[in-house]
Parts: sequence; structure tokens; C-alpha cells
Amino acid sequence: MKLAGKYATSNASGYAPDVFPSQQLMHSLAKQTNNDELKSALLEFQYPFKLSDLENSSYSPTTKQAILNVVTKAQN
Repeated sequence: MKLAGKYATSNASGYAPDVFPSQQLMHSLAKQTNNDELKSALLEFQYPFKLSDLENSSYSPTTKQAILNVVTKAQN
């Protein structure tokens, strides 16, 4: 599958992500939650992204922190 826009896998788009979440983990957690906002955020940020994308998103501070916690815990 070829990804487009900020999810493109080539650097030709000029987008250089700095956070690399586990797609499997994000999907698993999205299936387990009943919180629609968190589910949406987990699926949106399952691909490599820039931290600024998350910070500038319209998600609540609680949801943003939950995404950061998942990504940080998975990297350790």
C-alpha cells in the first residue's frame, strides 16, 4: 500500500516524522477503548508523525497525553 501526504514513506514529500508508534499496539488499544475521541486519535496517530502534529491537533489534552504515554511506553 502506498501512503499519501504526511503518511508518505518517501522523503520526497519533505515530511520527516519524529515519533514512530507501533501500529499493532495502536490498533489493539483502539479496539479496546469505548472513548470515541481516544479511538480516533489512536487510529490517526498509528503511523509515524511529528510531535507538533499531535500538539496542534484538536484533541483534548487528556487524549494527547494518552497518545504520548502509549508511544513512550512502547519505545521503552
